[in-house]
Amino acid sequence: MKKFFFILLAVIAFAACTTPEYKTLPMDEFEKAIAQPNVIVVDVRTPEEYAEGHIVGAINIDWKAGHFAEQAEVLLDKDKTIAVYCIHARRSKFAAEELLKMG
Repeated sequence: MKKFFFILLAVIAFAACTTPEYKTLPMDEFEKAIAQPNVIVVDVRTPEEYAEGHIVGAINIDWKAGHFAEQAEVLLDKDKTIAVYCIHARRSKFAAEELLKMG
C-alpha cells in the first residue's frame, strides 16, 4: 500500500480556486499543502480506483462520470483551496481547469 501512495502522490495536481491558476506540485509539497486546515482534497479517479486506496479524507468526484461540475458545485467550498489528484495527473489537470472556470 505504501508503494501505491508514493506513485499516487508523485503525480498530483494542486488547484487553488481562489487564484486564477493551478499548480502541479511534487509529492513533498503536496503533502504539506493538504495538511493545511483550509484545504479540501479531491480524488478525481473512478469509484473503483478510489476503493483500491486513497488519501484519508479525500472526497471522490469521478472526472470520467460526466457530472463532475455538478458534484463539485455541491460538495466543494469555493472559499477553500482545492487539492486535486489522480494517478497520472491528466484527469486532475482537467479537473483543476474546470474548477477554475467554475470560480
